[in-house]
Amino acid sequence: MSGQKGSKTVKKTRKTAAKKVEDEISVEEILFGKNPSRSYVLRDVWFSSLASVINEEDLAEDSKRELMFLTLSNALLDMIMDIVPEDLSLLFAKNLDDYLAVTVVNQQYNMDLLQQFQDDFAAAKGTKFKDEKKLNDAVIEFEEMWWNAPRKDLAGKTPNDAVVEAAAKYNL
Repeated sequence: MSGQKGSKTVKKTRKTAAKKVEDEISVEEILFGKNPSRSYVLRDVWFSSLASVINEEDLAEDSKRELMFLTLSNALLDMIMDIVPEDLSLLFAKNLDDYLAVTVVNQQYNMDLLQQFQDDFAAAKGTKFKDEKKLNDAVIEFEEMWWNAPRKDLAGKTPNDAVVEAAAKYNL
């Protein structure tokens, strides 16, 4: 009987130790820090079989690399969409589409749209606020105006129009 009690104590100690380690790991470390390790797992699971299929294709090397990239991207996106809980999946998909569209705008106009928003907000409203509510109110007020105002650095388009155009180009 004492062996069973000792076993329960060891399991409880392991769980407690694991919980302490988990508590000490930052959210950023969990979300991004393990990505190099995750990349190696995906390489070990997918690369050889995918590479052999791609190598069998009668394509130029550049086309093979592009096909490899597109296939891996699609597989990763499928995996992520399968993993995200259903109640969050539509929100996640919409956020991903928006992120990709903003990235296209950034590349097309050689700018950082979100950084420009922050810079313009700070110039217009300042950086010091009495409390978080005042800051949120200022952001909401500025946001509506900023995203709907034509900009020279976007060839006369509004940021919203540029993002919608980029999303439409890729059917996002």
